[in-house]
Amino acid sequence: MVFAILFTVLTTLSEGMFRTSYETEVAASAEACNMVVDSMIYYLQTDPEMLSEQFFAGLGKQKDSKKNAFYLVWKESEYQPEEHYSKLVLDVLVDEKPFLKNVVVESMVTDSLRGEQRDIRVDIHYAGTLIKEAYGTFHVLPTGENTARIGMDVNVKFGWFFRIFITRKVYSETIDWRLARFVTNLQLTAEGNQPDDAYWQEQDARIAE
Repeated sequence: MVFAILFTVLTTLSEGMFRTSYETEVAASAEACNMVVDSMIYYLQTDPEMLSEQFFAGLGKQKDSKKNAFYLVWKESEYQPEEHYSKLVLDVLVDEKPFLKNVVVESMVTDSLRGEQRDIRVDIHYAGTLIKEAYGTFHVLPTGENTARIGMDVNVKFGWFFRIFITRKVYSETIDWRLARFVTNLQLTAEGNQPDDAYWQEQDARIAE
């Protein structure tokens, strides 16, 4: 399964903008997928620690140091659905050392239906020096009575310093696979499984053999 993740992430780079697409089939109904998404949104509002445990499993510090050249540590979150407003507070680590602390990322979140497809669009409008421009969409599409397709499209242009540092290679080693793993965490949860850090450590160990 993890091999499939690595080879189905599609990322392009043009004029400083990274564009990443990833989707996967889910052996569960769209209703089950949407319940998982709703749970994620609920935890975003009420319990960020539970959000991290359930949906960000396996995304933190890795044994492979190349995967830690750039990553984010989630500290706080706030979501106001009535205002379509989200705020995150993050630490930025470069080569496993703190580089920026308490970075505030503010965004607008729009949850809509397009035919049978549910789209959750996030537009980041403030992220300090970390990001110059970013937006993305997470989608859920029913494909059968008990099957669905979920995925996400992410577009990111980093601030001037990070554009120098984050090459296509660094992006691939640090971000591509994390985006795919996040979607896979949602997939597994919708299918009745609950991945955690130990699960992904076991999967990564099998690949390394």
